[in-house]
Amino acid sequence: MDDLAELIERVMRDRDWTLSTLARRSGLSTSTLHSWKSGDRATGSRGPSPDKLRQLADGAGIPVAQVFEAAGRHVPAPMDDEDERRFLHLFRSLDRADRGVIEATMQAMSERQRSAN
Repeated sequence: MDDLAELIERVMRDRDWTLSTLARRSGLSTSTLHSWKSGDRATGSRGPSPDKLRQLADGAGIPVAQVFEAAGRHVPAPMDDEDERRFLHLFRSLDRADRGVIEATMQAMSERQRSAN
């Protein structure tokens, strides 16, 4: 399995792309990709954000799971539009205090999964 730096190198080599091309196609900055490629995965202490990892996958035309695994991150379960609508509907029905509880719980679960990887 590739780590994130190896994955970026392989994508660039296989497609004959420069770092600028990959950045343009993914909507990420060249400095972000350069730091990941040089092994400095962290953007802050938590590493690349899920949104940025998804951008890389979309821009490179590779599966999201492959990018998350290369980054050493838990691969999120797929969520279709109906799941997202249902979840958002429930969340919106909560008061501010309960939303805070849900957000803190989700953050703790995300941190636990990240540290398990």
